[in-house]
Amino acid sequence: MSRNVFTAVRPKKSRMGCLSLMAVFLCGVSQIAAAGPTVDQLSDCLVKSTTAADKTAVLQWTFSALSAHPDLKAYSQVTDAQRTQLDKNLAQTLQRILTEQCSAQAKAVIKAEGMQAVGESFQELGSITGEEILKNPEVKSQLQGVLRYVDMNKLVMTFLTPELWNKLGSTRQ
Repeated sequence: MSRNVFTAVRPKKSRMGCLSLMAVFLCGVSQIAAAGPTVDQLSDCLVKSTTAADKTAVLQWTFSALSAHPDLKAYSQVTDAQRTQLDKNLAQTLQRILTEQCSAQAKAVIKAEGMQAVGESFQELGSITGEEILKNPEVKSQLQGVLRYVDMNKLVMTFLTPELWNKLGSTRQ
């Protein structure tokens, strides 16, 4: 179904729900409150069904989406054509995973817990993708570079209270 037909058929409220679902998927920040077994099953399927290429599509789209923020725009050179292609790549990836590889689990989640629970299922996948990003040597190096400018003495003096120090001491014994 083409995008124009899709947007013409779907009410605006539903499109916002899809955007919310994608945001939950990509950021992995949704909090699952008493998620049921169907959410866990869909989460497992999503993790197992996502290939390295899928994770690359998610990573690239996430970067593009974040770089559209006014405070970040100056640091990115993503063109409109690239953004459009990244949108298409991610849409194809999400559609394939949900409709082909995890459709039974997605249907079960919708039936048991509602559409919003599908978004909750993406939390684990988002978390794993985020962890993999942080394992990249170049990203690790950049993150570690920040530590050169952090006053560790100040952090220790601020947060390492005598009570905490005593707990750490008793833990080591």
